[in-house]
Amino acid sequence: MIRTLLDIRNIHVLSGDGQAAELQRVHCPAHDRTVALEQCLACAESGGVTHDAVTHLEYASCRQVGAGAEARREEARKAAERAPVSAVMTRDVFAVRPDLGLEAVTELLLERGFGGAPVVDGEGRPIGVVSRTDVLDHRFDAGDTGEAMAAGARVSRGHYRVELGRGVHAEPPPDGSVADVMTRSPLTVPESAPVAEAATLMAERGIHRALVVANDGRLSGIITTSDIVRWVAERGRQRHPRA
Repeated sequence: MIRTLLDIRNIHVLSGDGQAAELQRVHCPAHDRTVALEQCLACAESGGVTHDAVTHLEYASCRQVGAGAEARREEARKAAERAPVSAVMTRDVFAVRPDLGLEAVTELLLERGFGGAPVVDGEGRPIGVVSRTDVLDHRFDAGDTGEAMAAGARVSRGHYRVELGRGVHAEPPPDGSVADVMTRSPLTVPESAPVAEAATLMAERGIHRALVVANDGRLSGIITTSDIVRWVAERGRQRHPRA
């Protein structure tokens, strides 16, 4: 009996009502599709969740039937140019709902150091992307409503407190919600698509990230240019260990 550890994809979704949802997904090797973690654990072949003491990550254990999935993985290792996006993408993703306020999404992007975040509907399907640029453009279009403050004045934004110098303007938190500023119709790629295909699409559109979706259209991860560069570097080290 073959025992396999499966990556758990964690999608953290923030809503405008202050609620946070955790969507956990696993790619099932026996059926070659992505399912909810609860569905995976309910399967007769499931071995439960295993915690790795080295990586500090959790994996779903699968006692898969047959060698078909193992053969597919071996073929993928021998044909790196056909490596699927799911092998490269970022699996721990923070997503937001369209009703989330702009102040909250701004704090999330600043606190986490993100350039943007996927926007998903109630089923976890991507409907857009919101970026720091989108928020800044919205504030610019709305006009500068800041007021000049004397030197030494301080303002707070979430966890941040900044002392302002003379002539600096402080603006109130941005009004509106993610739905008002997000970029709709984001670039999405299937998790089974080759990395080369995703890289080509991103280069053609001049963007640095694409949303990865499972067979059912739900968000499964994100692939960025940084992910692809790291993957290429890793392949290079495997082929040329001395380098």
